[in-house]
Order: sequence, then C-alpha cells, then structure tokens
Amino acid sequence: MTRPINQPPPRTKTTTPWCSVIIPTLNEAANLSATLHRLRAVPATPTFEVIVSDGGSTDGTPELARRLGARVISGTRGRARQMNAGAAAARGEYLYFLHADTLPPADWQELLNRDDFGLPSSFRLRFAGQEQMPWLRLYSYFTRFDVDAFRFGDQSLWVSRHDFQAVGGFPDDWQLLEDNHMVRRLRRYRGGFRILAASVVTSPRKYQRYGFVYTQLVYTLLYTLYRLGAGQARLAGLYRRLLD
Repeated sequence: MTRPINQPPPRTKTTTPWCSVIIPTLNEAANLSATLHRLRAVPATPTFEVIVSDGGSTDGTPELARRLGARVISGTRGRARQMNAGAAAARGEYLYFLHADTLPPADWQELLNRDDFGLPSSFRLRFAGQEQMPWLRLYSYFTRFDVDAFRFGDQSLWVSRHDFQAVGGFPDDWQLLEDNHMVRRLRRYRGGFRILAASVVTSPRKYQRYGFVYTQLVYTLLYTLYRLGAGQARLAGLYRRLLD
C-alpha cells in the first residue's frame, strides 16, 4: 500500500533518539532546572535527547543546562528562530517543543509515544497555583477544546520531523504567535491535531505581573489582529508597548 503523502514514515528501530525535546531559552536559569529534572524523572525508555536553544542568556542558563545533561546550542535571539535551530540540530524522529517554565506530565513519554497515526499533538494547560486564581482556572479549562484560538506554545507541541519539515518549520522572522501559526499549518497538512487528556503546568508570571483581565485583553487583541492579517512589526510593537 502506498503511504499518503501527508503521513509520516513508519517508525524504524535505530540507535538515534526517539524524540528530541527542544527548549528555547533567554535568561531562564530560575525556571529551567525544574523542567529538566521533570523530563529526566522517568527512565529514558525510549531514548530521548534534550536540546536547549539559547538566544544569548546572561544569567548562566547555558551552563546550567549543560550541567543537567542538555545539549546547548546558541544563536540569534527570537523564539521561532531558536526553535528552528534546535530542530535543525535534533537527531530525533519526533520533536517536542517545550517552554523553559513549563513542566510536562510525569508520564509525558508514554502519553506522546502512542501510535495514533503520528498526529501532531499538544497537552492541555494548567497554571501553577491556579487553585487560588479562578480566572486562570477558567482559561485553562478551555484548552481542552480542539479550537485553534486556544493553541499556544505554553501547551508544548509534539510533531514528527517529517511533518515539521513538510510545513517549513516556524516562520523564522516571527516574534509572536509563531506557535499558533504552526498548529494551524500542521492541522491543514495532516488533516487533524490531537489534544491530549493530560496537562502541562506552566508559570502564570505574566498574568501575575499585569493582572489577568488586562493581560488576557491584550492577548485577545493581538490574536484578533493577527487573524485579521496584521503584520509582525505591528503586533510586536503593540506587545512591547502593552506587556513587555
């Protein structure tokens, strides 16, 4: 039987890692340790590698990552560019993009390594300490629904190398919403996307700094403008003015 053009090749037994975990960083020493320890909390079966793609940290992030067993590559700042660089250096058949302040489920390997036609996937989202923050609990609840408006990089992204390359990777020059753009492209290419019935736990630091209502209004404005066709320069300018 001929394999459909948009289906990844079958898994083969090789000595290369099954999965490459790619973490873009910029001054994330305060958060990275917990994430790397969570990744290594279970036996590496099947094998995986961790690549920290650093954008010029000055707080010791690369040194910390190396001490904790990650492979570090350094390049130009920009999350999309850094993730693409990590993917280019990766040896795994599958790529798992994870934020430095996000903890995957303890059984993340088992959950991702299910042969469901290799569909790209993300987890649901929980915020650290959301039990005391009703608005964050509500927002995290909505991430269980298969709606593109709730698909962002803090939920992490698992994708085959084949599919990642087929859609051209992340748009290198994008500064915002490259994660949502990638999910939408993958969904169109593969004809589906999985939302896993488990949650990553991420830091609510932006919401804590600016307040939930204000922060969410800004994110909604940026997402709406993006879907209406606003360019990256305009979106990035608004973000720097309102949140950065």
